[in-house]
Amino acid sequence: MSKSNLSRASALVVTALSLIVAATAITFTAGMLALASPAQAREIQWCAKIHGRGTSCMYHTEEQCRASISGRGGTCVRRRT
Repeated sequence: MSKSNLSRASALVVTALSLIVAATAITFTAGMLALASPAQAREIQWCAKIHGRGTSCMYHTEEQCRASISGRGGTCVRRRT
């Protein structure tokens, strides 16, 4: 094999490996999103509305939400589903 043919072959191998890695990463990420999102979203039932800072829906119980807003001037609301 000549030097230029070897360089082209090496470039093709690197390109093929890059495509395989990229496809694997995309597939893995899509699979993780599909598994994690629905179950976690159903568990989170409470949102904290903090004046001047917006809304944060990340609490499983009303007590967690109330502890978070304590002293910061906010309210807790049940998340709409």
